[in-house]
Amino acid sequence: MNEINIDDLLSKARNKFLLSNAAAGRAKQIVDGSLPYVDHFDPNNPVITALREIAADKVRIKVLSGPSKKPQELLSRAQEEEERPSALLRLAKEKKGKAKKEKKEKKKK
Repeated sequence: MNEINIDDLLSKARNKFLLSNAAAGRAKQIVDGSLPYVDHFDPNNPVITALREIAADKVRIKVLSGPSKKPQELLSRAQEEEERPSALLRLAKEKKGKAKKEKKEKKKK
């Protein structure tokens, strides 16, 4: 899956603007620390990673009805099926938990 075909990506979204907004939103989540849902990802380019996730059907695009009609990334299929999280995901959660505990200990001092 080295090359991403734009026609395949457009079949996942209603139009190219929705696709670009969804990819940008997911790329921002990846930059903020979210773990990629695909095994083959580019650590230097979160937009490519987001597009690979959309192409692999790991991220679905949905338009919310209401005043703000912005595309939003939904839960991955793995989270929907409530499968056991991967080792990488468990380690990331443990690391976040330890960081929070350390911050609380520093505040007490």
